[in-house]
Amino acid sequence: MRKLVLSLAATPLILGALTVSAQAADVATGAAADSGFNIFSDVKFKGELRPRYQFSDRKATTADAGNQVTNRTNLNVSANLFEAEGLNGTIELNAVNDFGSEQQANKDVGGEALGAKFSQANIDYTVAGVTGIIGRKTVNLDNQRFIGSVGWKQNFQTFDLAAVAYGTGSFNILAAYVYGVNAIGDMGYDYGRSPEPKYAGGITSGRTNSALVNASYKVMDPLKISAYAYLLGSASDTYGLAATGKIAAGDSMKFNYRAEFAMQQKASLKTFGSPVSANPEHPDSLLGSAMYFNLDVGANFSGILAGLNYEVLGGADTTDAKTSQFQTPLATKHKFNGWADQFLGTPSTGLQDLNVRAGYKFATAGKIIGFYHMFSAAADSATVSTGGVAAGDAYGSEFDIAYSTKLPGVNNVGLLVKAAMYMDDSTNGVTADDVTLAWVQLDYKFSTK
Repeated sequence: MRKLVLSLAATPLILGALTVSAQAADVATGAAADSGFNIFSDVKFKGELRPRYQFSDRKATTADAGNQVTNRTNLNVSANLFEAEGLNGTIELNAVNDFGSEQQANKDVGGEALGAKFSQANIDYTVAGVTGIIGRKTVNLDNQRFIGSVGWKQNFQTFDLAAVAYGTGSFNILAAYVYGVNAIGDMGYDYGRSPEPKYAGGITSGRTNSALVNASYKVMDPLKISAYAYLLGSASDTYGLAATGKIAAGDSMKFNYRAEFAMQQKASLKTFGSPVSANPEHPDSLLGSAMYFNLDVGANFSGILAGLNYEVLGGADTTDAKTSQFQTPLATKHKFNGWADQFLGTPSTGLQDLNVRAGYKFATAGKIIGFYHMFSAAADSATVSTGGVAAGDAYGSEFDIAYSTKLPGVNNVGLLVKAAMYMDDSTNGVTADDVTLAWVQLDYKFSTK
C-alpha cells in the first residue's frame, strides 16, 4: 500500500514534467525552444486527504458494534491540451485505505470499498459557450436526488459518458449519454464481462445504456424552473419538473423553497448485450409507473436555520403486477431520508418522509444542524409477512445531527462531527431494528496556486 500511495503522489510530477518535454527535446538537439508545442500546459493540481472514524451499531445484525478508520487520498490533475484554446483534460486518482477494521471479528465496521481507481479521466472542449465532454467524470445534477456523485462516501460514484453542456447564466442545459457506472460499492468494472448495474438498494458498477437531459431557466431569484428526463437503461424512465427560489425579507431574513414532481415508468432503453429479463433486480414484467413529490421550505434568520420537508416516493400498485415503486438508483442517497441509510432502496409500499430541521450558523465557528425524520408507507401492500401494510403505517423515525467547522490554526482543514440514530418504532416488519452511526472526519484540501 505504501507503494500505491507513493505512485499516486508521483502522478502530478509525471504529468507536470510532460509540459516541458518538448522544450527539453529541443534543447538536446539545439533547436529553437519555441519550435514545437506543449502536449500539456497550464497544469493545475489539487488534492484531498480525508481521514474518517466511523462507529456502527446495528441491532438487526448478529455483529457487535464496531468501528472503522479509513482515509481518502484524492489527486486531480488538469491541463490545457496541445495549446489548443478550449481543449482541456483531467485525470484523477482516488485511493481508499482502511486501518485495522479487518481485525475486528464479528464487528459491524461499516461499508467502504477499499483500493485505488481512476475516478476521473476525461477531455472537454469549449467553443462558443458549448462544452463537449467525453470520458469518466463526476456528475451532480440539481440537488442530486436523481443523479449524483455520492461525495459522502470515501469511494464516490462517477460515470463514463459523452455529454454536451451549454449555459448563459440564466439558462443551462446538459445532455449526456452514459455508457458506464462506477458505483460506491466496488472499485470499477470490466467492459468485456460486467453486466448492467443492479439498481435496487446499493447499486453495483457495470455497463449501461442511459441518457440524461437536465435544463433550467432562472426567471428571477424567487423562481427557477428545472425540467429533466433520466432514461436509465433496463431500469426506468423518469420525467420531472421542479420550481425553486430564494426570497429575501429584509436584511436578515431569507427564505428558500423547492416544489417538485416526477413520474417514473418502464424503461425505454435496454443495456446492450444484457436484456432486461437478465437483471433479477428489475425484471421487465415488474416495471411500471410511480410518482414522486418533494415540497421543501427553509429559512435563515440572522444565522438561525429552520426548515420543513415532505417527500413521497410512490409505492407499487398491488392490484397491478406490472407496476413497481419509485427508485432513484443513481442519486446521492445519503443526503435524503436519513443519514443512517435505511431507505437506499424504496420499499414496495413506497416511502413518505416528513422531516424538520433546525440549526445555527456561527459567524466564525462553523455550523450545527439537526434533522428529525418520521417515515411511513405511501401505499397499501399485502405482501409483507406480518399481514400487510396500510398507507401511512409507521416505518420508524430518525434523528440526525452534524457540526462542521474549519479547524482553527490550520489552513484548508475542515472538521466534521456527525451522528445518525434510527429508531424502529414500527410493527410491520418492513424496516430494520435500531441503528446508531457516528463519524468524526478531517478534510484537508490543497492545490497549486
